[in-house]
Amino acid sequence: MAFKQKMISKNAAYHPLIYILFLLISTYLPLSAHAAGGASATEPAPSSAQTESITPPEPNSEIHYGVSMHDSPALKSADEHFPYTNPDAPKGGALKQAVIGTFDNLNPYNIKGVASASGLNLIYDRLTTRSWDEPFSLYPLIAEHISFSEDRLAVDIKLNPKARFSNGQPITSDDVLFTYETLKTNGRPNMRNVYKLVDEYKAIDSYTLKITLKPESNREAAMIMAMMPVLSKAYWQDRDFNESLTDIPLSNGPYKIKSFEIGRDIIYERDTNYWAKDLPIIQGLYNFDEIRYDYYRDDDVALMAFNAGDVNYRRESNVSKWMTGYETINANKQPIKRQEIRHGRPDKSHSIIFNTRRAPFDDIVVRKALSSLIDFQWVNKNIYHDRKNHEITYFPNSNFTATGAPSPEEIAILGKYKYEIPLSAMSDTLRTPDTSNAQQVRKSYMHADYMLRQSGWIIDDGKRIHQDSKQPLDFELIVSNPEDEKLALAFKRSLKRLGIEPSIRRLDSVAFQGRLKDYDFDSVISFWNTSLSPGTEQRLYWSCDAANTKAQWNYSGVCNPAIDHILDRITDTTTRDDLILNMRMLDRILTNLYIGVPLFHRNKDYVANTDNLAKPEKDALYGVIIESWWEKQQN
Repeated sequence: MAFKQKMISKNAAYHPLIYILFLLISTYLPLSAHAAGGASATEPAPSSAQTESITPPEPNSEIHYGVSMHDSPALKSADEHFPYTNPDAPKGGALKQAVIGTFDNLNPYNIKGVASASGLNLIYDRLTTRSWDEPFSLYPLIAEHISFSEDRLAVDIKLNPKARFSNGQPITSDDVLFTYETLKTNGRPNMRNVYKLVDEYKAIDSYTLKITLKPESNREAAMIMAMMPVLSKAYWQDRDFNESLTDIPLSNGPYKIKSFEIGRDIIYERDTNYWAKDLPIIQGLYNFDEIRYDYYRDDDVALMAFNAGDVNYRRESNVSKWMTGYETINANKQPIKRQEIRHGRPDKSHSIIFNTRRAPFDDIVVRKALSSLIDFQWVNKNIYHDRKNHEITYFPNSNFTATGAPSPEEIAILGKYKYEIPLSAMSDTLRTPDTSNAQQVRKSYMHADYMLRQSGWIIDDGKRIHQDSKQPLDFELIVSNPEDEKLALAFKRSLKRLGIEPSIRRLDSVAFQGRLKDYDFDSVISFWNTSLSPGTEQRLYWSCDAANTKAQWNYSGVCNPAIDHILDRITDTTTRDDLILNMRMLDRILTNLYIGVPLFHRNKDYVANTDNLAKPEKDALYGVIIESWWEKQQN
């Protein structure tokens, strides 16, 4: 098969004349963002189907150890470890975390039941692993090497013959092919959306596979296929993948499930026979002998558990709790360390989100009017202790934020959709509302009142009603935590001045996530996460397909041909400059459609831990990576 290709291999020697290129992708979040032996086995005999094999790279082709979506990978050889790890970190100890909610499923790859358990990424290896110090660079794991055509429509995979499941059984092509077929049909919607782009996925022999993607595929699809997890065919083939799993599954990752109690806790133990433990790419990672998640219904109780010493690591999102809720020494007489660790990733887009599928938010005038009625300065001072930043963007703390007037390139692209997008998206960007004094606040109310009246929403006996239907302008705003509830109440006070009184409902984590999954709300305070290399996940947030498919993340219900076009462009970009250009256009459209009210963000991770835990000197670009931490050895 004669196509120009790049190749990656973890056993490659780094030599100026002979290189091996690795293609790797992994979209699972690090443990910090969510939330791992056996007898020997005989290697299977090669398959009789050996007519095709991996094509070696052309002598003059550009070769690297790893691969990036847009940039050159940072690691140059298979002998290097990640810069945010300490290869000399001791093994041992326990990491104990609190989780809000519950779980009833040990299968992270379907959406059955209430929720899957936290930390399940610890027990499943993927074909490749990700660097959290680069926007989107990947390095080999189960895949010994992967080659792909210049157009990324053809992918060849060679498995590492040393890769094993925890019972010692080799990981073979049969397992990889079984995983693909299973997830393509029964996996999570985000997986099915990508896997449907595959035209053919076939095993050549016991350790070699070939993927052919459909012509309409995008450049990111090959990368995502390279990050696929690998399940055991022997374990899963006689089980119903569509049901919640309550048996401990066969693993192939750095940890195994030690024990669990549905809805209460799950404990992972480090697999001392983990097949990849000696790979340089794994050095300094997965240092705790035990990782435990305890489940709580309420975050206040979870914080109490931390101060009591039942939990030794906690990520804090509530600024008020961060400022006032932590002891200096826990009940076990262990000192507590609080750290504010700067990160370089886009922060979550914390927003009041309007469900445009429902009245009154199917009216852009209503959305625009209500978007101007939050006193951001007051909220930041009185709720967030002036420790957050406010920007009108869905990609805060990044260069994906639309700033200033559109560039000529942007205007040329957006102009094709001038009748589908607000005219304002073709002009200057929106600005943060000025609520610094009473006069500016009054102007905002007067302008909102004018817009509502122009759209038929008048005041009658102090209530905002529609002049034709006489129905009041009311809606429900759901939240999931006390801090968001305070913000919602501040929003309600502002709206009351215009004759609008929304009902505020705080739900527990399970009920809240259920409403989100079903798009069953008028408005909600929630967020979207964006990486430094946005791609396919943006379709799940903003596409028409996701708007009409439950259990995805298009909470606003936005559906716009211009957005769908830009989403296609995002996944097909060949340079980072093009990616930035398209993300800024997306931001312009979203903000000018007023699908919600972007709130606040911060560029630091708030981390509290007992002082017997340690981390590497260098923090990753993506922030705190708990997989690289360890417990200090006692003298």
